[in-house]
Amino acid sequence: MGRTISFFDREGCFLAEFDGQAAATMTTIRYGDRFGWIGMVLVHPEFRGRGIATQLLQLGIRHLRDQGVRCVKLDATAMGKKVYVPLGFAEEYDVRRYELEASPSMRESIGEDAAGYRGEVRTLTEADLEEIAVYDAAIFGADRRAVLERLRAREPKYAFVTRDDRGITGYLMAHQGYEAVQIGPWAASDDRAAESLLAVLLAEVGTGRIYFDLPCPNVQGIQMAEKAGFRIQRTFCRMYLGVNANPGTPHLVYGTSGAEKG
Repeated sequence: MGRTISFFDREGCFLAEFDGQAAATMTTIRYGDRFGWIGMVLVHPEFRGRGIATQLLQLGIRHLRDQGVRCVKLDATAMGKKVYVPLGFAEEYDVRRYELEASPSMRESIGEDAAGYRGEVRTLTEADLEEIAVYDAAIFGADRRAVLERLRAREPKYAFVTRDDRGITGYLMAHQGYEAVQIGPWAASDDRAAESLLAVLLAEVGTGRIYFDLPCPNVQGIQMAEKAGFRIQRTFCRMYLGVNANPGTPHLVYGTSGAEKG
């Protein structure tokens, strides 16, 4: 096993070789001592069925625990779940990936739904990050300011915050991927704030494919997505190993930051 480079945690990523050939990769990231995340366990098709994924996972778990992490989490596909359950991972909740082809009519529809919201939506700047990090920590379950800083800097035009007389009521970050704009992280105190953030993002994106990963405990988020015409692309199972002492507030999460980092 060797190490690979990660944008977020250079020491927590690994490469597996088989007969001198790159066979699989795995990334990990640590959120203090509250929990660590395992993501991107990718095994080349030619090397599957040899137990490489299990070995990588065991290495990732040891690495995170050596760093003082008390709970290890991940988002599992149906295929991956077969590997994680024997290692002791338990189900927390499902996460649905929703997708849609953005259009002007969609923007107008969501804008109408958000019309009753009295807050202000504006671009999220570097000056907002301290306050955003505090707001986010209670929802995510851990402080991840460093991750938020990098995500905002990656594509500033797709980062927004909203507030009213109560203070911050939500924020959204997104980036242009290879095939689509991926939303996340995206959190809001209520569905109107979430809809307002989405309407502003869609106005910036214009047209094209867009998707986000929505935790199923967020019933309002599911209703909003389905009303807007989003369809389910795939489903993940969020799982954990250890004591899940910091579950956050998933019913306020409208879009995770991705299966690779939670």
